This record gives sequence, C-alpha cells and structure tokens, in this order.
Amino acid sequence: MTAIAIIGTALPDQHARRLARTETWFGPSGMQVTGDAVAAHLQAAAALMQRESWDPQLYGRGSKRNLYYALRNTSDDGMGDDDTLRVAEAVLGTVLCAATGAPFVDYEAWGHHATRTLDDVLRLCQVAAAVAREHGPGPLVDRLQVEPGQTR
Repeated sequence: MTAIAIIGTALPDQHARRLARTETWFGPSGMQVTGDAVAAHLQAAAALMQRESWDPQLYGRGSKRNLYYALRNTSDDGMGDDDTLRVAEAVLGTVLCAATGAPFVDYEAWGHHATRTLDDVLRLCQVAAAVAREHGPGPLVDRLQVEPGQTR
C-alpha cells in the first residue's frame, strides 16, 4: 500500500492549514477557483492518462505522456484553465508532502521516479481531487456582478 493510499483526505494539521489559506485557491488570473473545479481538472487529467495508458514505466520524462502534460492537455481541452491548473499543482504538492513527510515535493519529479506506476499517479489524482473538494471553497459569488453593499 502506498503512502497516498494511507492518507486519503485526512491531512495532518500543517497541510490542512496550508489548504485553508485563501490565497491557495487563487489562480494566476486573480480569480478564485472552487474545490470542485480543481477536482474536475485533476479527474480529467487522470482520465486522459488512464484512457491512453500513460504509464510512467513505459514513457520517460521527454515523452509528454505524464501528469504534467495531462494537466496541461486537459486545460487545453477545456476541462480546466490556467487557474485550476495552478491550484491543482498546489494541491498535488500538498498531498504529496502529507504522504511522504517531506517539506516540499515537486509532483513532476515524483511522477518521474523510477518506481512510479500509472496506478500511483491515478491514486494521487483521486486523493488530490477528494482533498480539493473537501478543503477548497464552494461556489463563488461573481464579484463583478454585485454592487457595493449588496449581497446575493
């Protein structure tokens, strides 16, 4: 059983606090994203990898058949955007830190490790999606449509 399988969505306090910070859920466009949107991006990337058998054991770093490219291809296919991509990367890193005990984990390097399997990567995406749903913000009010002093 991998460390990813053990942690599920129960994150140690330090990692849950990292995801509780509001700034974690803002993308490069300045827009906040929901946990559900990030989860959908992660699940779409995993589905692409599974559908096309992008196994790290078969494809090396330069093949463009890995989690890094799956996240980007998913965004290019309209299953996410730059904002959900960046936040998904942060969630992946947090989940991997919780699973490994390391202070920092680059999900790309983790995915390229010689022992990594497609099942490992799919499990990471599954757990990260569940974590995003649990720890991310819910539906957001469109701040551009609300007059000052009004609420919806």
